[in-house]
Amino acid sequence: MPSLQELIHKFEEGEGTKSITKLAILLAFVALLIVYNVREYRNFSSPEAMELSQLARNVSEGKGFTTQSIRPFSLAMVGSQRGEEKDDPMMLKQPHPDLTHPPVYPFVLSLWMKVMPFQYDIPSLRAENFRRYQPEVLISFLNQLFFIISGIVLFFLSRRLFDPSVAWLSTAVFFGSDVLWRFSVSGLSTMVSILFFIVLVACLVVMERASGASNEEGGADEDHEESEEVALRPGPRSVGWYVGIAAIAGLMIGLGVLTRYSLLWLLLPSLLFVGVFVKPHKVPVILTMLAVSLLVVAPWLVRNYQLSGALFGVSSYNVVMDTSGFPGDRIERTMSSNIGTADFSDYRRKLLANAPEIITEQLPTLGGSWLSMFFFVGLMIPFNNPGLRRLRFFAVACMGLLIVVQALGRTHMSEMSPLINGQNHLILLAPVLYMFGAAFFFTLLDQLTLPFDGARNVVILGVFMLVSSPLVLRLLPPRTTPIVYPPYSPPLIQEIGYWNDSEELMMSDMPWAVAWYGDRPCLWITRNIEPDFYKIHDQYAPIKSVYLTPLTTNRRFMSEVLKDSDAAWARFYMDVQLRQNLPKGFPLKYGHPGVMPDQLYVSDRQRWLPVFQE
Repeated sequence: MPSLQELIHKFEEGEGTKSITKLAILLAFVALLIVYNVREYRNFSSPEAMELSQLARNVSEGKGFTTQSIRPFSLAMVGSQRGEEKDDPMMLKQPHPDLTHPPVYPFVLSLWMKVMPFQYDIPSLRAENFRRYQPEVLISFLNQLFFIISGIVLFFLSRRLFDPSVAWLSTAVFFGSDVLWRFSVSGLSTMVSILFFIVLVACLVVMERASGASNEEGGADEDHEESEEVALRPGPRSVGWYVGIAAIAGLMIGLGVLTRYSLLWLLLPSLLFVGVFVKPHKVPVILTMLAVSLLVVAPWLVRNYQLSGALFGVSSYNVVMDTSGFPGDRIERTMSSNIGTADFSDYRRKLLANAPEIITEQLPTLGGSWLSMFFFVGLMIPFNNPGLRRLRFFAVACMGLLIVVQALGRTHMSEMSPLINGQNHLILLAPVLYMFGAAFFFTLLDQLTLPFDGARNVVILGVFMLVSSPLVLRLLPPRTTPIVYPPYSPPLIQEIGYWNDSEELMMSDMPWAVAWYGDRPCLWITRNIEPDFYKIHDQYAPIKSVYLTPLTTNRRFMSEVLKDSDAAWARFYMDVQLRQNLPKGFPLKYGHPGVMPDQLYVSDRQRWLPVFQE
């Protein structure tokens, strides 16, 4: 048994110092996690997050991949595919299948909902002083778990490619990114997608290094010792080993696509990387990656096509949305499935309109950290290790491709929740950029003549604090208000949703919130009242109530109410509120006397009373 003096020496100068350092880092991270969740947590603000959450709840309750947030365009697609001769052709009298979102994240979330004690009802005692919606807090915990796992994978990947210093700094910056923390509590699938992408990069690195190509000209850095270079040089691998790693890479791509459809484009640079830089068994590796990716994705695409006639359902038309012929949410609110395609000039105009903003506002501080700038400057400096050059080429190729994909796939949903949205694909590259940015920073630091011992650590700490300053400043007063109002007030939305029975259909301008908080089927308001509203109400399923919020009532009077052909419901609100006038023949005769000044609720009866009165 070691003596007390030996123990003291171990923790002061021996190997125990490393354990103490790691423990201090762990405690600091736990403290950051607690402080951030207490001070900076906000309820969901992204429509996509609410839709994904209510999808997961439906799956966890055995209702299948069905949605309560229903788009009129989804009705039209289903009706066109099923045919009018069928009973309930638009599937409004039964759970409506979701045709907008891929399934992986909702299924993962549904498992979490089965394990954790989710409480969807907001007690009346909590409604008055409401601050946080408990299910959203638990969903944030799951995403933060994926956040932590991604950081751990990044640490080991960067240590394998560079050295421990780069690994520690890149991981610290990853966990010090304000944008990534905001994504971790957003309810979006971003953290899962980042994890899939990092594992994909790791698979490509392993295959490239095993091929021996990365060791043709030396080690990872000219300062590495020969022994380290030999250690990095793998022995020959069998074709089965390559096929196994390729299968994992293909699985990551497939799962990524089933998390975000747009990530299917990552298959191109991945196959290009393998085809050019992985020498042994090239053909079986490429075929395995391609086959596994398509096999994972194909069943879901077949399901979408059978239900809607489009491989990606409603998302197939993202590239058409926000073009000159289909501005804003026009496609999603239309009752016609005959959309067609836009002209090439419309696609070019959309690309040229969105790409400059992405390049000037997102790229310079990609991932919310200035360390990304070191990546871009470092592009001018070649690595001695060809494997690092090739991986950086892969990152740049993915970046250029995702800029185009993000610009063309951007819709009005990005405007409703800027930056923190599911259409921000470039954020997936942040970990790789941090890794290369940290490597270039240390290259510059090694060339500096520092004035005193310990100055190197001071510089490293200073740079880390500088690039993490957005997160530090966010944690300072004033404290963030958790409730995202306008337009979302979870207690009010749940109360209004509960006025309807679980099988009755509502219509609202934010059906995602009614579906999530109110747990009721809710149809997005149609482009017009006549004929679309009456067509749904009279022919397919009765609409029992209409709920309008600041998304409609706070629109600009001249440009967005009077002149917009799709603003029929805004004009409806003005007629009801200002002139107490309902359209002739409108089936909903009862309006709540005072939900809120900027909101309107009309129904077929006085549902807000303890006993319905006709």
